[in-house]
Amino acid sequence: MVLLTGATGYLGSQIARELVRRGEPFRVLVRDPSRLPFDVAAAGCDVVTGDVCDPDAVARAVRGARFVIHTAALVKMWARRQSDFRRVNVEGLKLLCQAATDAGAERIVYTSSFIALGPSSDANLGEALRHTGPFSNEYEQSKAEALDWLRREGFGRYPVMALVPGVIYGPGPFTEGNLVGGMMYQYCFKIMPAIVGSGKQRWSFAHNADVVAAHLAALEKAEAGQEYVLGGDNRSLNDFYAVLAQISGRRRPVRRLPFRVAKLLGGADVAVSIATGHPPTLTPGVVEIFKHDWVYSSAKAVRELGYRITPLEAGLPDAFNAMMDHVKGTERAKP
Repeated sequence: MVLLTGATGYLGSQIARELVRRGEPFRVLVRDPSRLPFDVAAAGCDVVTGDVCDPDAVARAVRGARFVIHTAALVKMWARRQSDFRRVNVEGLKLLCQAATDAGAERIVYTSSFIALGPSSDANLGEALRHTGPFSNEYEQSKAEALDWLRREGFGRYPVMALVPGVIYGPGPFTEGNLVGGMMYQYCFKIMPAIVGSGKQRWSFAHNADVVAAHLAALEKAEAGQEYVLGGDNRSLNDFYAVLAQISGRRRPVRRLPFRVAKLLGGADVAVSIATGHPPTLTPGVVEIFKHDWVYSSAKAVRELGYRITPLEAGLPDAFNAMMDHVKGTERAKP
């Protein structure tokens, strides 16, 4: 039995779908079962309703689970209670590792993030990277702290391994974790699409089908205490928009926002969010992230997990079609 957390999220939902496709028995721990993908819910997987920070819910979820895949996280650019990032992303991980080990789980696969490794301009670097700050926002800090805790304590105490995906793209729900989906939507439907900076910044674009396959491969092949960077096609943002223009058939000019201007806009957006409670579309912390390259080597995962890297030209059409399906569904749902 596999326990999956985060099954309503961007990556977790796709792992759940792959478990269904493979006919694997699994259980999910979710706060709101109504948000499960229809095909996952219809498959009859075991559902435990609860929060990853609730000891009772976690204890129920891990009971009888041989393997655990922990993708649940607070993935946002801003939250009204900043302490929620550490509570979910650090303390939730610690709670799950202890409960799963106590319940006899053999392997725990933890989903980290490229943001936990820190900026990198060297595509030959990977698992050896250490992020010591400064941090652009609380999400970045919490993910770095979680990975640091695993390296200092968790790997030695629990049967846990860490997978560190790059910028994930591909089909999936339109959550805040679906960053690339939001970028495609802005390009296709906003009056004036824009990116922060020159567009020469490079990201490691990882197709979610590749990342999903690596998670399931880790259950079979990876050893406790190991880390694997699941990077992708290391490309500039200008490259990304050029590929998007080609596959979408929409060649639109993309405005480049200077960092100083973007930071002012982000600060104003956060002020509105504090007053209204509505999430911002840009924050000063996100602007800081756009200042850097985030490229990595996935050589270890390729060698040991059979990880594959899909080029943007091959993977982005799936993501674009999923985004368009989302837009059509939203339009049909309007009264």
